[in-house]
Amino acid sequence: RLTKIQSEAYYMGKIEDKKKQKKEALFHTSFDLFTTKGFSKTSIADIVEKAGVAKGTFYLYFKDKYDITN
Repeated sequence: RLTKIQSEAYYMGKIEDKKKQKKEALFHTSFDLFTTKGFSKTSIADIVEKAGVAKGTFYLYFKDKYDITN
């Protein structure tokens, strides 16, 4: 049985894991789309749709599509 502190730490670890997975999915998806469609023809909507995340999630991690390339 976990203590309250242990369970909170476990829960926070899970949240951080999900955040990392979403950011990596956005990064890899954008790279894939940029190389197949081209940077100028790839929209943020394309990226988030293929990555399976909300548009707001993109903006939590990146300012714009230029930012994701840095």
